[in-house]
Amino acid sequence: MQSAHSTALAAWLERIGVEHPRGVLRGLNGVRDVAARLGVLPPAPTAIVVAGTNGKGSTTAFAEQLLLAAGRSVGTTTSPHIHAFNERIRTNGSDAEDACIVAAFEAIEACRGDVALSYFEYAILAALYSIANARLACAVLEVGLGGRLDAVNVVDADVAVITSVDLDHQEYLGHTREAIGAEKAGILRAGAPLVIGEPAPPMSVLERASELGARAFIAGRDFGHEREALWIGRGRARREFRYRAGAIDPVNAAIALQAANLVGCPLRQDTVDRAAAAACNPGRFEIAERDGKLWVVDLAHNPHAARFFVRQLGERFGSRRIAAIVGCLQDKDVAGIVAALGTLAHEVAFADTETARGRSAASMRAEVGDASAFAGTLDGAMAHLARASSGNDVILVCGSFDVVQRARIRLKLQRSRASGTDAVAEQIC
Repeated sequence: MQSAHSTALAAWLERIGVEHPRGVLRGLNGVRDVAARLGVLPPAPTAIVVAGTNGKGSTTAFAEQLLLAAGRSVGTTTSPHIHAFNERIRTNGSDAEDACIVAAFEAIEACRGDVALSYFEYAILAALYSIANARLACAVLEVGLGGRLDAVNVVDADVAVITSVDLDHQEYLGHTREAIGAEKAGILRAGAPLVIGEPAPPMSVLERASELGARAFIAGRDFGHEREALWIGRGRARREFRYRAGAIDPVNAAIALQAANLVGCPLRQDTVDRAAAAACNPGRFEIAERDGKLWVVDLAHNPHAARFFVRQLGERFGSRRIAAIVGCLQDKDVAGIVAALGTLAHEVAFADTETARGRSAASMRAEVGDASAFAGTLDGAMAHLARASSGNDVILVCGSFDVVQRARIRLKLQRSRASGTDAVAEQIC
C-alpha cells in the first residue's frame, strides 16, 4: 500500500511528464530564473559538474564516494534513473525520500510563475533544492545531455569534468567530435579547472579552456591508471593509490580522483579503499549468476560505450564464449554497437524496447543485416540465449535504460519501487 507521499510523488511525476514540454534546446534563462527564486545557486559551497558522452555516471559515483570517505557531506544528481525517480537525487549516498522530492516540486511550483519547465528541468531543480536544503558541503552534478544547454549548467562549476567526447545525440549536439566537444565545453567557467578523461580531446574543448583561463588536466598526462593503481600529478608531485577495479572502471575512477583532488579532498590510501568498496553504478558492468548462467548488464547504448564495454569484457572474460542481447532507441547506431560487440561476441540477439522512442527488434536486425539473428521480446531473447549457452558462457544484455531496467528486474538485481516508478517520462538514453 502506497503512503500519502508516495501517491503524491506518483502524481507529480505523471504531471511533469505530460504537462510541460521537454524542450532540450529551449535555453537556460527560464530554469535559471526559477533556480534563482528558489535560492539554490549555488546548491553547495563546492560543485563538481560532470559531462561527457560516456562514463559520467561512474565518475560521479566514485567522486561522491571519495568525498564521503574523506568526511565531506555530499549531494549528487544523476540521470536518467533505472527504476525509480528517487535515484536521481542523493544526499550523503542515499536516494532522496518521496517526501523530500514532493517538497521540492511544491517549492518549484510555488515560485516558477509562468515559466514552462520540462521534465528534466523539474528534476534538476528538485535536486538542487534538495541539496541546498540539506546544507551540504559539496555537490556532484551529472549533466544529462551535452552541457551548454543542459539544466545542470545553471550551476557554476568549481571543477568541470568532461569524461569523453564521441558521437551520440547528434540531432541535438552536432555531427562531429569537435561540435559535440564545443557543446560539452559549455560547462567550463573562467579560471575553474577542467578534468578531461581522454588523452586526445577535441580541440574545441582545449580552445575553450584556453579562452577562459581554465587549466586542463588531461588523462594520461596529469592523471591516470596503470596496472592496479590510480595516479595523479607529474614528476615529483606524482601520487599513486592501489586500486583493484570493482564496480567502477579504473578509467573513470582516475577521473574522479583528479576532480576530488582539485576541490581539496584529502586523498589517502584508506580514502580510496573505502570509496572503491562503497561505489556502485547500477546498470554498468553488473554481473549476476542465475540458474547456472553468468549475465552481464550494461547501459552501453552507442558505439563508443560498446567499445569500452568490450574492453572490460575482454579483460574479465577473454577466454569465455560471449553472446549478447541488444535493445536500443530509435536514434542509436545499432550497426555500430553490434560491430563493436562482434569483435568478442559469437552471437547477437535483438530485443524490443518498450518506450515511445523505442525500436522493434526486427528493425534492428534488419539494419544490421543478420537475418538469422533472434529478434523478439527481451524475455524471449534472454530465454533463447540461455538455452543456447553452455555453463562457461557469458550472456550480455546492453543498450537502452528500458532494456537494462527490465533485465535487472528479471535477474533480481533490483525491483522497481512503487513510489518512484515513472512510466510517463521518456528516458533520453
